[in-house]
Amino acid sequence: MLAGFSPRGTSMSADSLKDKIEDRIKELGDKSTQLLLFLSFAFVAVVTMKADHAIAKTQQHALTLAMRWWALALVPILFGVLPLKDFMWENLTWYNWIRLLKFVLLWVAILLILIGAMYFARGIWPALD
Repeated sequence: MLAGFSPRGTSMSADSLKDKIEDRIKELGDKSTQLLLFLSFAFVAVVTMKADHAIAKTQQHALTLAMRWWALALVPILFGVLPLKDFMWENLTWYNWIRLLKFVLLWVAILLILIGAMYFARGIWPALD
């Protein structure tokens, strides 16, 4: 969306646009917080399952890989919850860059989480030999 214009092409005030961008930044930060909560439960699940020595070595390895991918996902998530708006307060261009950055970081984290989830699935189902 071009700065100052709504999707329908009508002019939008700078304050209205700033409010919309601020709301979106907050939504993206909230989603990052939700992903952090998910990862905390995912880590507990992996650690609990790895404590079961009855599972095969391949399952143990898959669970380790899942945890590693999820640990990598922590980096973009933690950057996504940083309070970046305070560096340039009330600056519309800065807010737009923050919104874009948080969007990209969130999708990077989601992709890393999905890769970890595939390894987690391999770790919880025994191999079909």
